[in-house]
Amino acid sequence: MNDDLYNQAKQALLDHIQEIFDEMEAEMAMLHQEKFILLEDVLDDATDHGELKVAFLQWYNEHGDDIEFEQDVHDLWKQAMVRMDE
Repeated sequence: MNDDLYNQAKQALLDHIQEIFDEMEAEMAMLHQEKFILLEDVLDDATDHGELKVAFLQWYNEHGDDIEFEQDVHDLWKQAMVRMDE
């Protein structure tokens, strides 16, 4: 009987934590999508390459901490510009 209680409790705990993780992932995905839409909006307002970079830097300064990028703003810019040449 103790094994049955153990297994039920273990599964209930795992299921509960998995649901919490799933909710957290969904919320994070929504947050990232909102930030991406904001990025699209600020980039649409730029009229040339220089303004595009400034707009990106401003967006990053406002939202980068929320997103927790692994790269800094300059590395992200450089990586994107390399993709442009591919």
